[in-house]
Amino acid sequence: MFRPSRAGLLFACLLLAACPPGPPTTDTAADEQAIRALVDGMNQAVAAQNDSAIAALYAENAVLLPPGMRRSTGREDIRVFWQGLWGMKPTLTMMPVTITISGDLAVEEGNYMWSVPLAKGGEEKEDGKVLVTWRRTDTSWAIVQHMWNADTRAEVVTE
Repeated sequence: MFRPSRAGLLFACLLLAACPPGPPTTDTAADEQAIRALVDGMNQAVAAQNDSAIAALYAENAVLLPPGMRRSTGREDIRVFWQGLWGMKPTLTMMPVTITISGDLAVEEGNYMWSVPLAKGGEEKEDGKVLVTWRRTDTSWAIVQHMWNADTRAEVVTE
């Protein structure tokens, strides 16, 4: 009858200990709900013109990629970008369409509606699409990449 030696058992235990654990199980439905809530909070912060609350949603090393403009890198540059919009008195609503989660990353694909009042009356409106990469933090999710572009040229609507 074969009896393993203590050295053999120790070696087997060390091999098992060296194997990486399987991927953590995550509740992607809860993660999606959390990201949707963060987008709702961002919409509220935009309505309140609270660039600090918006910037807090971004990772410290995040990148904002607005169309036709230079990138903004880092939370403070991103806050300054948003602050620069308030003089236009914009209305902006972002609407996630799909959120795909894989481990500690999530990709949000969505739509946005943007409008600004015009001095001569009426408003300029634009609809478009948005792509956001989120990274899981210890307590929540943070935006690491954010880009968007218009579906069509902005249109002027007069009343």
